[in-house]
This record gives sequence, structure tokens and C-alpha cells, in this order.
Amino acid sequence: MRKLYIHQHLNDLRGATVIKDENGVSTYLLVGKWGLRQDVLSLYAIDGDLLAEIRQLTLGILPKFSIYQNHKQIGTVGKSLGFLREVIYIRGLNWIVVGNTLKDSYRVYHGTQLVFSFKPVKFTSGYYHEIAVVEQDLEPVAIVVASVLDHWARKQDRQTKKVRQRQRGMLTNPTQNFSQKIDISDPK
Repeated sequence: MRKLYIHQHLNDLRGATVIKDENGVSTYLLVGKWGLRQDVLSLYAIDGDLLAEIRQLTLGILPKFSIYQNHKQIGTVGKSLGFLREVIYIRGLNWIVVGNTLKDSYRVYHGTQLVFSFKPVKFTSGYYHEIAVVEQDLEPVAIVVASVLDHWARKQDRQTKKVRQRQRGMLTNPTQNFSQKIDISDPK
């Protein structure tokens, strides 16, 4: 089982991300963006060969993506209405994703066999996601699926933080006027 590391970005993926192995060797390059219909994330080998893609098919609260390997569609994945624990089925691959969006941690199975696991880790150089893939030939598909899972978790996290801030009174109505009245007649 090989472990790969993807640097966590604070903003959504819009550009390129280098994926490294446990020895720090650059192995893959993830390029693309999402947010609009037909946006694509593409995974390339470090030598430039296209290995896998994931394309956004639908928008909304339950977006759907199609997964491609070697220019052929091999599956589709869509967000489910889960709360803390999510179970997502990937059609075509017959993979089941079990995870926790609050911890951003997932395990992906084919039947009872683990395909890959995905969790956040911290190094001195920053926060990363560790992907432990059972078979090396499944790495490209595992990486693009993990990228979508991470996107959904970060989107959920941003929404949860806003709700918590509102509950604590940290976010206010932007139309409220908080200017103080200054009395300039008192010469202190």
C-alpha cells in the first residue's frame, strides 16, 4: 500500500497541485477547476501522460461527476444527503465511500475490500491529505475521487463555520450601522 500526499489549499483548486509519494518524490500533477457545469480536474503523470479525469455534470446541492480513465468513462459519483457520516456509492466502479465530513476522513471499499483511505495529516510544511491506495494502478482514479470528496468536505466546513459564527453573534447583518456617534464639542 503506497501513500501519496496532496497539499491542502485554503481556496478551491484552480490551477495545479503536485502529488508526492512518502519519499517526497513528485508523482502526479492535478490540474483543473470546478464550480461550473462541465469543469474538469485532470490527473497527469509527472511525464505528462493524462491518466484520469473527473468532470462536473450537474450543479446544485447534490452535484454529480463522471470519472474517466484512459479517455473512457468508468463511473459516476454524486453527493448524498448525509449528516456526520456519509455513505456514497460510485456507480460503474461499484465502490462505496464511507466517511466523516467533519473530520475529512474517508475509506473506500469495493465489496469488503479496501480500495483506498483518505485523511488529513499535518507536517512542518503544512497540511496535507494522505491517500493510502492498496493497488498502484488504482491511484489515478483514487486521487480524482479524493479531490471531489475533499471539495465537498471543505464546502461543508465553510457552511458549518458560518452557521457557528452566526450562532455566536460574530456575523452581523451587513446593513446594520455600527458607526459610533462622536461628540466633538467636548474638548478632552
